[in-house]
Amino acid sequence: MRLLVRLQRLDSELFEVLSEQRGLPEEINDLKSQATAYTSILNARKKKHDESEVQKRLLAAEIQASQEKIKKYKDAQTTARNNKEYDALSKQIEFEELEIKKAESKIKAIDEEHQRQLDLEAKGKALLDENNFDEVTDEMMPTEYLRTRIKSIESEIEEKSSELTAIINETQSEIDALNEKIKAQRALILQLDKHALSNFDALRSGGIQNVVVKFARGACGGCNSRVPASKHATIHQGGFYTCEACGRIVVHERFFEEAIND
Repeated sequence: MRLLVRLQRLDSELFEVLSEQRGLPEEINDLKSQATAYTSILNARKKKHDESEVQKRLLAAEIQASQEKIKKYKDAQTTARNNKEYDALSKQIEFEELEIKKAESKIKAIDEEHQRQLDLEAKGKALLDENNFDEVTDEMMPTEYLRTRIKSIESEIEEKSSELTAIINETQSEIDALNEKIKAQRALILQLDKHALSNFDALRSGGIQNVVVKFARGACGGCNSRVPASKHATIHQGGFYTCEACGRIVVHERFFEEAIND
């Protein structure tokens, strides 16, 4: 039990040293995720815009080709030898005029979609100006706002990364030393009681920081649940009790005093 208490103390010391980073790794990761999300929105918009521009150019080329054909067919009508040939050319002209209308309709739809996006972004800007951020969807975020936010986030990431690097440089030797002590302590416990170490790890992975707690005033030092009287002697004799309420390992307080003096 003394070894487990010491392992817990070493783990707590490591946690305290790492806490000096003040959650910077998580903040940096969150900022990177935001920047990635905003960049994805911008990239999707650019891709859509570029594809629309290509499509408009192709449609404009089709219109021009149809117009040239119409001119050619009309010129041919002036020299048509009979009504049948004239009517055939008229049908060709009608077909090309229909193709022009189809292409113009597609261009109009593209322009309308572009305007719809601009209107959405204008609405989004108005909401942002009123601090109604929760009402702004990804589609409504103004392009310029996204670009500005990405630059701001990148600057913040750089600043926090520099701060984190400085903290790591200051504490790395201490972290390495603690990790070595923890490794050695775990190896020692593993040799003596593999089950105890497994139980300790299971509780720690479940989010319980203080797995081993003191037997205080007849109760578990973790959750204050009463320890059965039949277990008191076991604890005083150097044994332990697994709290039925929280699962923590309850031991005599002398183990904590001995661990401090190691």
